Amino acid sequence: MTGDALAAGFEALITGVTVYKDKVPSTPSFPYVFVVTNFPTVAERSNARSVLARVLKSRTQVVGLTGASVRIVAQKLTDALEGKRPDVPGWVLGSIESVANEQPMLPDEDVTINGQHPLYQPFDWILTGSQV
Repeated sequence: MTGDALAAGFEALITGVTVYKDKVPSTPSFPYVFVVTNFPTVAERSNARSVLARVLKSRTQVVGLTGASVRIVAQKLTDALEGKRPDVPGWVLGSIESVANEQPMLPDEDVTINGQHPLYQPFDWILTGSQV
């Protein structure tokens, strides 16, 4: 449940845009944000080796039919996540941080809609916290 609670707290912050979690439907509503998260891994241990902090990593992909739509949704996504602290019972959480991934906006060559390829750009995020 811990991993689910942290992922849900992170995902709940993404509002005002269409969001798909874990799987995109065969006919998505463009533009959208696709979100996947990992199970929170150990980030720090005490000298006695007990877990002090865990980190949740997430990759979001902004997908749209035009570069402008990707940039607009990317701004909304960044505004919703960067520096925010989700409220998850049983956790003391730091602020969500973006992680540079150096990946540009690219066409998805595997998908064609009305003769064009949708564009996507990935964004990576980390959230560090400790269980109370």
